[in-house]
Amino acid sequence: MYAMFSLLLRLILWLLEQLRFCIVLVAGESAGKAVDVVSRTISGRHKIQRISSSQKGLEKFRRLEQCLAHSNLDQLKCYKVYTDATEFSKVLLEAKEISAAKDPEFIARVNTTFHPMCEINRLTTDAVALKRTKYDSENAEHERDLLSLWDCLQPDVGLDNRISSLWGDIGFQGTDPATDFRGMGLLGLRNLLYLAKHKKTGQKLLSASNHPQYGFSLAITSINLTGVLMDVLEKGYLRNHFYYKCCHGGARSLTLNDLHEAHCTILSDFLDFYQGCQPASIMEFNIHKAAFAEVLKARLLSDNPNLPPVE
Repeated sequence: MYAMFSLLLRLILWLLEQLRFCIVLVAGESAGKAVDVVSRTISGRHKIQRISSSQKGLEKFRRLEQCLAHSNLDQLKCYKVYTDATEFSKVLLEAKEISAAKDPEFIARVNTTFHPMCEINRLTTDAVALKRTKYDSENAEHERDLLSLWDCLQPDVGLDNRISSLWGDIGFQGTDPATDFRGMGLLGLRNLLYLAKHKKTGQKLLSASNHPQYGFSLAITSINLTGVLMDVLEKGYLRNHFYYKCCHGGARSLTLNDLHEAHCTILSDFLDFYQGCQPASIMEFNIHKAAFAEVLKARLLSDNPNLPPVE
């Protein structure tokens, strides 16, 4: 009898969770909160506990973030500042007064549950810091990366001088590429260098940039798409891609290489999109970039937000 009652209770709670979204659409967020109160009264557990146990995969992470974003507790509402799962778990358990006696299963998996979220937060923090780091011509490492970029994209052509019109051959605007990194900082260079160093697509795109009708400046386009990348990252869209990777690759740490990979895919997809639009001139670049950004956002909000790596 107890087993049947427990099963029925779980079924009711599951139905309430599934219907909540429709109820909010029809009757508003206040009705959704009323559903939450009913669910909590029946189960004796907070919404975040119920989501953790009833949802799986990408949908679980999306709902957990929505739950935190709408929390009445400031320390949970600012969940994007936490870069360590252990620290966040401690804050969450204390804020919600969840103990092992109340929910041992949730306690056992809490660190694992929020590990991907904290990894994405840390990656975002690192990316923003790199974006804010100005290219410095007096910095030997910065200069070494820049010259390595040339060697990777133009292995058979010697650079006649650090300040040279030859930089235009790989898509920079002037004789000194340092000036082109002002908007995206060192992140613009590192994204471009990763493409040139690790991807066959780099040479393919450089060749495509010389198309007689639909050509483009590769370096400047890459820096522009770094801007698109950071926009979807900081506004939360790209989090879905990284959650997808975590769901299909297990618990893992994220590094800036994961962001570089996303940039390579976004850049390659954009250039396919751009040339497919058959622009009348390069003056239409920003129009097509804005249109592509909307397509990208829709893709990242879909059930399959994965950005598969390019070769």
